[in-house]
Amino acid sequence: MKKKWITIVMTWVLVMGMFSFQNAAQAEGLVKETLNDSITRVVEEKLAGANVSITVRDRFSGEAIYDYNGLAPVKPASNMKLLTTAAALDILGKDYRFNTSLYTSGKISNGILKGDVFIKGQGDPTLSIEDLQQFAEELKAQGIHEIDGRIVGDDKWFDDDLLTPGIWVGDESYYYAAPISALTTSPNTDYDSGTIIVETVGTIVGDLPSIKVTPHIGDLQIVNEAQTVEEGKANTITIERLHQTNKIVISGNLPVDKTKREWVTVKHPTTHTLTMFQTVLAEAGIEYSKEKVFQAATPNSAKLVAMKQSMTLEQLLIPYMKLSNNGIADILVKTMGKVKNNHGSTKAGLQAIREYGNSKDLNMKDWQFEDGSGMSHENRVSSLLVSELLYQVQGEDWFTTYFTSLPVAANTDRMVGGTLRNRLKDPLTAGKVYAKTGSLTGVSTLSGYLEAGSGRSYIFSVLVQDKSGASTTIDEIVKIIAEEL
Repeated sequence: MKKKWITIVMTWVLVMGMFSFQNAAQAEGLVKETLNDSITRVVEEKLAGANVSITVRDRFSGEAIYDYNGLAPVKPASNMKLLTTAAALDILGKDYRFNTSLYTSGKISNGILKGDVFIKGQGDPTLSIEDLQQFAEELKAQGIHEIDGRIVGDDKWFDDDLLTPGIWVGDESYYYAAPISALTTSPNTDYDSGTIIVETVGTIVGDLPSIKVTPHIGDLQIVNEAQTVEEGKANTITIERLHQTNKIVISGNLPVDKTKREWVTVKHPTTHTLTMFQTVLAEAGIEYSKEKVFQAATPNSAKLVAMKQSMTLEQLLIPYMKLSNNGIADILVKTMGKVKNNHGSTKAGLQAIREYGNSKDLNMKDWQFEDGSGMSHENRVSSLLVSELLYQVQGEDWFTTYFTSLPVAANTDRMVGGTLRNRLKDPLTAGKVYAKTGSLTGVSTLSGYLEAGSGRSYIFSVLVQDKSGASTTIDEIVKIIAEEL
């Protein structure tokens, strides 16, 4: 009788379990169907005519639970940085630091250096005018008050190609398309290397606006063709560097007491850094005999005077990823090329990225890219592949560093929320979406991780091409994912 009773109970448990499993499966299928209907409706209504690729995965199983044209190749824009950053953490390591070194050659006699001063760069995007001032103090500490020789920049760590493929001529004046050399400086702690900040202020009506340059004009020339106009008139001021020149032209009208600020690229970061250093030397009371600056390799016989190390890569990822800094991405690509393939070029760096992807079975034959920042309109990848990358990197020992670098939805702290600080403010998504934005002409992308309304976590990738102003619609899609899942 006891055995019969146990058999009845076990049968009941098995039947109920199968019933529960069937109900769960039906519920999951219903959720997926609802998600499909909801997203498809938004895509058809608001992204008609666009090239759209969307994938949603369970964060912990990696299962693709939804896709809309998941295999369609789309321009990733700055979502390309998701791959670049993963490769950099794997190849360079989160503790990697950039070095900039100060050397002298020759001998010092009665305070005069009978030889050359070398600044050897290795791509540090955090090098500042304050660092150059510290170098000048180090020379004074050596007893040097005059340089009877050359001031030389050693930028041989990278190749001579300053711009990545795909940079449009019309973009070259702006910070997001800055030239890259191994010896470069940044104007502030956003670390937009290879740029200066030019600010104009309306003064007296009819007069030229006043101009402030941060940190230093260097080898650039400013032509002020602007005019201060009455309060209430249109602000038409433009601040641009003419193509392939050192000339920055300011034109248009600026209302009185109004300001306009622009990050403007330098023509060549190495020569700009050296001319800044000349001014720093003069301000420190160090004379020099040659006005011309030079570029050459540091001789083995040169004496190391001082070295500046950057913050760690882990720390640098915050301004880089939060603010989507293209210059840092380009520098990381060349650095990976130098470290991994002994050639500091974009081509060698991209090869290192492909080697990383292949080592993680990321199906790199279907990733098409010619830079690491996402600026090129020739880059292509599908949402299925981006989401696969985001799933795979969770197993890396540096994943916490990677995850922390992503912008956080609706967090107003600029170095936390980054490019998502004013987006996805709904309670369903605020603080629950960690994702990388992307934007080019006609392109909007967003890929990352989210905690859905159910409390479960998912990976998503939404890539939209051939549609202007699609970021609002992308946010609507992400909110639907959070609601339905």
